[in-house]
Amino acid sequence: MANYPTGKGVLIWKLGSCAGGDPVALAEKAVAAGFAWVAIKVQNWASVYQPSLLAPAIRELKARGIKVWGWGYLVGANSAGVSIAVAEANTTIRVLKDYLLEGFFIDAEGQYKRLGATIWADTYVKAVRKELPITPLGLCSYRFPNVHPELPWSQFLAGCDFHAPQVYWEFAHNPCPQLATSVTQLKARKDLPIIPVGSCYSRGLPSSPDYWAVTVDDLNAFDACAKDLHLPGISWWSFQHMESRADWWNAISAHSWAPPPPPPLTLEQRVKRLEDTALAHGWVL
Repeated sequence: MANYPTGKGVLIWKLGSCAGGDPVALAEKAVAAGFAWVAIKVQNWASVYQPSLLAPAIRELKARGIKVWGWGYLVGANSAGVSIAVAEANTTIRVLKDYLLEGFFIDAEGQYKRLGATIWADTYVKAVRKELPITPLGLCSYRFPNVHPELPWSQFLAGCDFHAPQVYWEFAHNPCPQLATSVTQLKARKDLPIIPVGSCYSRGLPSSPDYWAVTVDDLNAFDACAKDLHLPGISWWSFQHMESRADWWNAISAHSWAPPPPPPLTLEQRVKRLEDTALAHGWVL
């Protein structure tokens, strides 16, 4: 099994704002849209996020064959600069175990650009990995690491299995160049699988001069570019925004992602398969 999400997925923020807050409707809509997996916000700082809504949604999604990942917004320390990294790690461990999640997306942004962040990131990653050494972890942060060198990339990526960059092309309509640049910069940091998060939302009011909204052409271009770059998967921010417009929903629903091919057999596996076949047919090798 891959230690990263594959195929088409979507991030879920507020469960109560998705499919009218109905977990059955949420799961059925996810299936109808062709999502192989979802990542639900399960943690905010050191607290479990929307705890009363998690179990029913996760149960209904899993019952329909959709893999469920978690994501959490982490800050490393409180407003006074006192580390809460251990508490955040303990919450991550708790939600992964309690809800039997596939893995976890670490959402670390501006608060992790403060003095002391390197230690907080190192503390968090080591604490999670001590308890969950093989659970898949991904870093879901800025799309261009070169623009945000203050973030403790090395410390986070030391414990991660994949990148999940937030490739949000706000106030532009050039998703492909932005994705290509993101892939290049992230691979230079650490050569891991990349499952990008694309823009599916709007900013501002339609009547405002600075209003921006993603277009269907943007959505289709981002999907095509991810495939051209041979990325193993793709995701979108976010479910609740996507279902607010039929044209967005229909465009992403139409994107087809075939299951990844199985990895090639090793020499030992090929020999074993030949031996098993010979034994079943009474052949002499």
